[in-house]
Amino acid sequence: MMFTINNLHAAPWSFPRMLAVAAATALGCVAPLSVQASAEQPGPRFVDLVDHPSQEANWDRFHALEDGLAAAFFTQCRDDGCRPRHLLWPLQLRCSVRVADATVVACIWVIGGSDLQVAASGRIDPDLRVWHCPLPMPLPVAVDAFHAALEVPDPLAVRLPGAGSTLLLGLKDCLATPGSAT
Repeated sequence: MMFTINNLHAAPWSFPRMLAVAAATALGCVAPLSVQASAEQPGPRFVDLVDHPSQEANWDRFHALEDGLAAAFFTQCRDDGCRPRHLLWPLQLRCSVRVADATVVACIWVIGGSDLQVAASGRIDPDLRVWHCPLPMPLPVAVDAFHAALEVPDPLAVRLPGAGSTLLLGLKDCLATPGSAT
């Protein structure tokens, strides 16, 4: 539900403020306000891949892609763990899309890991880590081409345009670092 006073449109929680502005305007305390057309406002230069080409328009396709990468992660990393001593879990993937040319320019995949050690005293010492792993993609990739490249049975075997390594090798390189302790 939207309210309109003096050509101002606002959600209900801002109604008291709008009422104060309208009263002040009516009393001549402030000049009437005008709303500029949103077309005159420059849009964002970059958006989340989920929000390309409009807010949450790519929701289902992006989350299917994220789920496919997570499934491949569990298949590839189950045996060797991609890094010794840690139980790893893919937490979240986010990609940045440059609006002007509809290209994916960067992606970060957050991986969480834990390792629990039982001390002789009975105390359990957790080693919790987080890795922020960029997908190896030195060149921007058109949104549809990005999706198509990763909508395959083994997306971690994919080498994105211009990349020197597959996603799996880039992931393993990232996980070979200490990660951030939490």
